[in-house]
Amino acid sequence: MSVDRTSLQRHRINRVVNHIRHNLASELSLELMADTAHLSKYHFSRVFADYLGETPNQYVARIRLEKAAKHFIRAENSNITQVALNCGFSGSDTFSRSFRQRFQCAPRAFKKANNISASKVFINSALEKQIHKPGQIILTSDIKVSVGYRPEYHVAYIRHFGPYGDLSHSITHTFTRLQHWAKQRGLLTEYSSFLGQGTDNCAITPARQCMYDVCFVLEDPIAEDEVVSVQTIPAGVFAVIQIECEPVQLNRHWDWLNKQWLAGSKKTISPRASYEFFEHRGHAPVNSSRGIELCLPISDHP
Repeated sequence: MSVDRTSLQRHRINRVVNHIRHNLASELSLELMADTAHLSKYHFSRVFADYLGETPNQYVARIRLEKAAKHFIRAENSNITQVALNCGFSGSDTFSRSFRQRFQCAPRAFKKANNISASKVFINSALEKQIHKPGQIILTSDIKVSVGYRPEYHVAYIRHFGPYGDLSHSITHTFTRLQHWAKQRGLLTEYSSFLGQGTDNCAITPARQCMYDVCFVLEDPIAEDEVVSVQTIPAGVFAVIQIECEPVQLNRHWDWLNKQWLAGSKKTISPRASYEFFEHRGHAPVNSSRGIELCLPISDHP
């Protein structure tokens, strides 16, 4: 099946975005990103900006700062210089200037607060930019967490842009679109499983820029087409909770797992991405109200 030019460019940009998110501590020059997309620098920059609404360098800078902020939220004992280096900055001075410009406070002040809601400066700015939704407090309910190995998944996915847990249920609609795609190709069965991977924190990333990969777990390899791209979700050790809740409540459970449980467990989070797993959903609606597993990557080193 031939792929049209627009879809081919989307697949290439998706691969570059995946490469960026997995290699933030490495060099991410325009030349390297363009080579990854198999496009000239000029053409790559234009296609990237058309797709994401920001230049490649702007995107890299934003994602590096947001990763640092997420790390400070999770780990109050984190070393600022080490976080800066892990996120691809050359040193703490450059990092501090960029961080202050983005979040209106110094890394040390942000880190000391150890909770976005404790920073009035940040929360007021976030509300103005419609980043954070009032009422999304951290859950305090007693939830059972299991820690264990999960396998590698090969998935076909549609990259969704917009807020997580939004009232319009647009992510659920994207899952419906993916189910329709799988049914048309004879891939959908009652045992089909789905996976959702949100790489952003809705309290940090502007809602319109939040990415969520709506994924269909594949039994066999397929080619990318006009609807789906393909990628591999790495295997590893994960902390997992099984819940049933409305989509608008998911962020509260993620907050609890990322913040309260992680701090009390004395475990270390892994650079691998978190994901949501919907097992054997088949033709049924894919959403958290019918059950979901939240999977947080944990380092397998003590």
